Amino acid sequence: MSVFGSAGQLCTKPGFLFVPAGHGLGDGLAARAAAASEQRLLYPGIATAYRDRRDTILATTDVEVIAEGKLRFDAEGQGWVTPTLVGVTAAVLMQQRDRLLDEAFGPLSVMVEFEREEDLAGLADQLFEGNLTGTVHAATGEDTPAIRALVGWITRHAGRVLFGGWPTGVAVTPAMQHGGPWPATTNDTSTSVGTAAIGRFLRPVAYQGAPQELLPLPLRDDNPWQVPQRRNISGQSRSWGSQATLASH
Repeated sequence: MSVFGSAGQLCTKPGFLFVPAGHGLGDGLAARAAAASEQRLLYPGIATAYRDRRDTILATTDVEVIAEGKLRFDAEGQGWVTPTLVGVTAAVLMQQRDRLLDEAFGPLSVMVEFEREEDLAGLADQLFEGNLTGTVHAATGEDTPAIRALVGWITRHAGRVLFGGWPTGVAVTPAMQHGGPWPATTNDTSTSVGTAAIGRFLRPVAYQGAPQELLPLPLRDDNPWQVPQRRNISGQSRSWGSQATLASH
């Protein structure tokens, strides 16, 4: 599962799973979690941090344990884990947000039961800031105002919007967006995976009034590298913002 892969140490691991009340998934998820193999966390510091977050979550009032999982430390201080799943109602998540909302970096996720899908976008708006991803699972052809509102919220608060999938499948392609609004990343206009990731290493510079011989080759009028260029008519910008220009538009 997306929650358990790589011992839950992927930055796109789904930390919160919103499910309708009466979903009936608890037993099946508990069985899947129990069948998962033990995995080692990256290093002792991560294992210690995971232990602390897990202990806090499990000790929180009104948290239901779906699969408790295990955490053990070997003689070298390395942590070995199996997945933990817990469940809460949306009301409990709101009440206990200070204890539950911080990320558990490891194989732990919180299932949140909601009563009405109409409340999802508003609930998310009260609880979450920027995220790398957000996922919607809906029936084929399902289109409601509530789903549209939720998709709109995710679009404003995440770098990647998934439908019917799981966020841990990150592909190195031109279409990949692996970033998001703060605090998911410090720069929500770039991606760290995909061909556009080169943008993280670029800094824009403008040359104004520079002679041809002092311009970088791709910016010169003769353009020896044949880089695609876009040019405006000289002096055109002087009229931008004038009443005549505004009236013509």
